[in-house]
This record gives sequence, structure tokens and C-alpha cells, in this order.
Amino acid sequence: MTVSRNGFSLTELLIGMAFLALFTAMVQTTCTALLRGVRVLEVASEAQETARLGVQLIVADAREAGFAPGGQLRDGIRRAGRTILGIARDLNGDGDVDDAQERVTYSYAPDRRALLRAQGDAAPQPLIDGLDDDGVVLTYVDAQGLPLDPGSAELDADQRARVRRIGVHVRIALPSPEPASRAPLRAEEGATATLRNAGL
Repeated sequence: MTVSRNGFSLTELLIGMAFLALFTAMVQTTCTALLRGVRVLEVASEAQETARLGVQLIVADAREAGFAPGGQLRDGIRRAGRTILGIARDLNGDGDVDDAQERVTYSYAPDRRALLRAQGDAAPQPLIDGLDDDGVVLTYVDAQGLPLDPGSAELDADQRARVRRIGVHVRIALPSPEPASRAPLRAEEGATATLRNAGL
């Protein structure tokens, strides 16, 4: 009687293990590439949301410049430059703008690549980090639709009084999670704020 032995030879086992190792390496490479792609999409989405948030915050406050329940305040725009905007509004109708929430200043700090926000007389606080070069650009338009150019300085009091619309443009640049890429992931967002009491 002959006994048959079923099984794999050592050579067959080594070839099978080599194929399994190759398959595992291919799966790992594919998963790593997919995870990097997902991370790039997450960072790009974060950049876009951050830019949108910055624009929405500035526009919401800019619309209120000069607001008072009984009419328009004088000097509703306190500062107006290419990278700085200071506004005042009388939210509680007490006739002054001394409350902390009634005066807000936004400014771009290029050394920190950050958008700063100050309420009242408080020190500016970082609101958004990771801004690109020229991360915040503000433009001003009068009632006739003509641009008011602050140049390298700020608008004077007469020019500020003529502002009816403020353009807000924010650019974000976040580092790419892709090791091979040195270029940051960029996002831009822009909107226009029409002053609430413009023309009163």
C-alpha cells in the first residue's frame, strides 16, 4: 500500500511567500498614496473654508460701519487702507461707540502671515493664520462706483466719508502634506460689503 503525501515543497512555499510580500507592498503603496491624496484634499478644503471665514467676518463687520439706530454715525470708517480696516457702529443706540463690540479693526500682519482683529481698545488678536503674501486686500468704492485708492497709506477722513462699498479679498497658503511638493495649497475668497447706512 502506498501512502501519498499532499503538501507544498519548500520551493513552492518560498515562491508563495514572495508573491504575498509583493502583493502586501503594492497594497501598502496604494493605501499610502490614497491617504496622502485624502490629506491633500482635507488641507485644500481647510484653506478654502479659512479664506471664506475671513471674508465673511470682515464683510459682516464692514456692513455695519457707521450704523446707528437713529441714522448714520459720523466717522463710521475710522481706518481704511489696503490691509487695514477700522470701523465704528452704535449697536446699542446709546449715542456713542465706547462699548468694546462697537469698534473693530482688522489688519494684516505680513511678518506673522496672520489676520488680526481688535475690539475696542484691546490689543489685536490673531484671527486667521496661514495667509499668503498679500493675504488681505481691501478696496474702497464711492457712491458713483469710482475707486478710492489708499495707495501705500490710508484714506483720509474726506475719502473715508465717501466710501459706500468695501471689497474684501483673502488669500490662504497652507503647507502641502505631500512630501514631494514644496508648493503650498492656496485658496482665495472675495466679497463686497455695502455699508448698511450708506447714503443716509
